[in-house]
Amino acid sequence: MFRLADATPIATGHVREVYQHPDDETLLVKVIASASIEARWNQAPWYRRLARCGPYKDFVREFREYVTSIYVGDYATSPIARVVGLEMTDIGLGQVVEKVRTPDGKLAPTLHDWVKAEGFTEHTRAEMAAFYQRLLDHDTIAADLHAWNVVYGEDSRGGPRLVMIDGFGEKNIIPHQSMSRSHNAARVKRKYERMLKRTMAEAPGR
Repeated sequence: MFRLADATPIATGHVREVYQHPDDETLLVKVIASASIEARWNQAPWYRRLARCGPYKDFVREFREYVTSIYVGDYATSPIARVVGLEMTDIGLGQVVEKVRTPDGKLAPTLHDWVKAEGFTEHTRAEMAAFYQRLLDHDTIAADLHAWNVVYGEDSRGGPRLVMIDGFGEKNIIPHQSMSRSHNAARVKRKYERMLKRTMAEAPGR
């Protein structure tokens, strides 16, 4: 069991806290925050608590999408950060993932922060276009595609490149995106174009 109760998260979100893996600098451990479990599960309407895996349903959804991305396309070109597995911690079940990082080993910046620091350049446009093509090639369901869920960095598969670290997988009760690749591609196109437009608009000097 990993002991994280006394550790400080290196990143936090609305639902999860992210910790450095205690034994491997190249890995991270994502844990669902206790406040999120209380608000989004314990106090949720009954129909939102039907999942047999409880508040860990997001782990299952993301693992399924990661496996699909490898089955559909080449492992090395998957647009999703590598999911390593699950590990119990003293603050709940943890999802172990590979850290997407900068050359010096730090957390890779989000697309939002990358563009904020360096501006929107032709290189940015090319990297975003390549990322979008990988989403299509791997039939990825990008449920929450925005500049805070995508980072620019490298991992064991190569890089630097844009990688989706959160918000992927089918969330709909009726899995219509899973049923039709063309339908999913159309939805990904709309979300990507919205992200591209917003990223350009928020870039320095725009």
